[in-house]
Amino acid sequence: MKRTSETAFETAIEAHLLANGYVSIACDGFDRDRAIFPETVLAFIRETQPKEWAKLERLLGNKTGNQVLSDLYKWMNAHGALATLRHGFKCYGRTLRAAYFKAAHELNPELEEHYAANRLGLTRQLHFSPRSEQSLDVTLSLNGIRW
Repeated sequence: MKRTSETAFETAIEAHLLANGYVSIACDGFDRDRAIFPETVLAFIRETQPKEWAKLERLLGNKTGNQVLSDLYKWMNAHGALATLRHGFKCYGRTLRAAYFKAAHELNPELEEHYAANRLGLTRQLHFSPRSEQSLDVTLSLNGIRW
């Protein structure tokens, strides 16, 4: 009889997901208070929405990243992570997308590019609480948002 363990099961899941488009995200980049990976979120928005980012940067300067993260956090608290991923969030009157979904058809290359830009993340042993050292064995995230 073959012996199995929780760690071996987690490793098998990790190996499969990493081989199929997920990327490993280090747990030390996780903001426990906001329940996001801030650098991943900001990189996704900067790369997929450069015009909106540039407009915000003209208004906010070097405070742009902090304002985007603050507004994202407030929006997710009010509407939830799933609604934020589906519909985006407002920052200084501008709608920023938190994710892109697959188009019903492949007629629009821009939609396909946006969908391909999503960052599927996997983190092992994520300490999630600001009040304790409890951890999740395997955590999935989309563009830095844990769900």
